[in-house]
Amino acid sequence: MSPAVSPPSQPHDHQKTLRLVLACACLYALAWTLFPPLLAPSFPLDVVESLGWGREWQWGYYKHPPLPPIALHVSFLALGRWGPFALSQLCVALTLWLVWLTACRLVGRERAFIGMVLTMGVAFYTRPALEFNHNIAQMPFWAGICYFYLAAWQDDKRWQWLMLGLMAGLGLLSKYSIGLLLLCLGLFTVLSPARSLLRRPGPWLALAVMGLVFAPHLLWLHNNDWLPFSYAKDRSSNHYGESARAGALGFLLTQLLNHLPLLLVLLFGFLRLRWSRLRPAVSASWQWHSAKPAYLCLIALAPGFLLATLGMALGLRLRDMWGVPMWPFSGVVAAALIPSAWLAPMRPYLLRGIIVWLTVISVLCGLYLWKISDFRRSPVRSDWPSAALAQQAEATWNTLSSCPLDTVASDAWTGGLVAIGAKSQPSVLIPGDPRHSPWATAKRLQQHGALRIWQLEEDADRDAPTGPYPVLDGLQGMRMHEGAWSIPWPRGQSRTQLVVQWRAYVPAACERR
Repeated sequence: MSPAVSPPSQPHDHQKTLRLVLACACLYALAWTLFPPLLAPSFPLDVVESLGWGREWQWGYYKHPPLPPIALHVSFLALGRWGPFALSQLCVALTLWLVWLTACRLVGRERAFIGMVLTMGVAFYTRPALEFNHNIAQMPFWAGICYFYLAAWQDDKRWQWLMLGLMAGLGLLSKYSIGLLLLCLGLFTVLSPARSLLRRPGPWLALAVMGLVFAPHLLWLHNNDWLPFSYAKDRSSNHYGESARAGALGFLLTQLLNHLPLLLVLLFGFLRLRWSRLRPAVSASWQWHSAKPAYLCLIALAPGFLLATLGMALGLRLRDMWGVPMWPFSGVVAAALIPSAWLAPMRPYLLRGIIVWLTVISVLCGLYLWKISDFRRSPVRSDWPSAALAQQAEATWNTLSSCPLDTVASDAWTGGLVAIGAKSQPSVLIPGDPRHSPWATAKRLQQHGALRIWQLEEDADRDAPTGPYPVLDGLQGMRMHEGAWSIPWPRGQSRTQLVVQWRAYVPAACERR
């Protein structure tokens, strides 16, 4: 007796499934936007640091390009504490939409839908989104470059080439590592039949648009001694004598572990289908169900493996989170490998698996934000008394000066917390190289003064930049005041209170009498 075959899906079934998925997606994005600010009294480190940069509206910062900090600042102005989390979910949503558009051209609409949903099985699209940073900001541009390259390759329309250049330029303004994807696409263009594109004006138009978008930042890099590249060189240097091969393998292993939820969902779908009486027979061997399998493999796998190869060849210390934006098409690869006869009966099991996974990770992340302070001796970033620290800083300054608090001199974390919470929205002056805070000029500080804050040495942030404040040391005619604050932790933890030292540089014209 031949095995039973499930009846073909009806159009209204597809519509019902689509509405259910959209409802779940909206509920998920809303929860990950609304609840984190209610469960945690402070922001993660990257959010605080970028908010301190974004308010200055520069064409670059000493660590990174300018687009993510500026976007973060705008989101904070628009939505307050919910802004950074809403921005992360917007990046994830745009990425999924662009993945779906790309997959429709590569594997068809039904597989594209499954592949888009399976993308959320990659852990990088869940927990890391609580901390908006340059890696999260890259996601939609990464997927957008892949889509518009494919669309322009197939249709050769001018607006598609323009959008490809725009996506590439904005991607480089988000983080330079998107250059790995551009390098892969460039090699693909030269080494594959796609090289015929080079005889058309489209690729050169895209290149010109990319250069035009990136040009202001390139000029900033030239005028600022290529500061972000010095930071990147130091960040990737192997100071610990770690084997380059071990580092690259560790990077790839971490990427694989972040795919574990996706693999478990696929295993669940396969086992449920295997045990089902409606399991169809597979009439053909396993094969790619894609119009352009080489291109799909390129955009899904090549950048991550290229980075690992460069790490081994150059002896770089690879950071695991550099892989965050590199895997938007992992779910599409999985969808392209599912036998056609299995596609319809397997789909509900895959959707259930993803819903279960997203529910579990949402609950776990919520519990982490809510209860992590009960299990740690030292506080996590999200547990800091940011509001109390900002209120104390502004109150102290206002008792000494009639001018509003304009500049906080501190590391990016402690000073950033004050800058976010203070009503006057002060700038942050980072210690060490004055080029790290070009907005804190001697003229500005001489006119408005500054409040310097720091922690006791045993409590200080070991990762924060240290050094003198050359601009502060050169100020003339300042009224100096010093003291210390003792601030309780926001959840009544049993640990000792946060002790912060402070020194106020008050201009004579602003001193209260």
